[in-house]
Amino acid sequence: MNQNTWNRLTPEQRTAVQAMSSRFIKAVQSSNARDGWDFGEKYSVQEVGGQFVITDGTTPLPGIAHSDRQVMEALYGDAIGNYGR
Repeated sequence: MNQNTWNRLTPEQRTAVQAMSSRFIKAVQSSNARDGWDFGEKYSVQEVGGQFVITDGTTPLPGIAHSDRQVMEALYGDAIGNYGR
């Protein structure tokens, strides 16, 4: 994750990101995206049932949800910036 994004997160948000990081990496690698650019084109952060998820509009990434949009936006941005590198 880029340092500026990380620095903008509160300690609680950082803890949430860290708790999901290994599951998130696996979910991104299992997605139908080829790289970060493709991921950004196919996926977005959306609210579903009071939780924010990263979804292709039909199916959210499994096991990746949080009540704080900024947590999900940070993970989403990390995938776009780093997936395929």
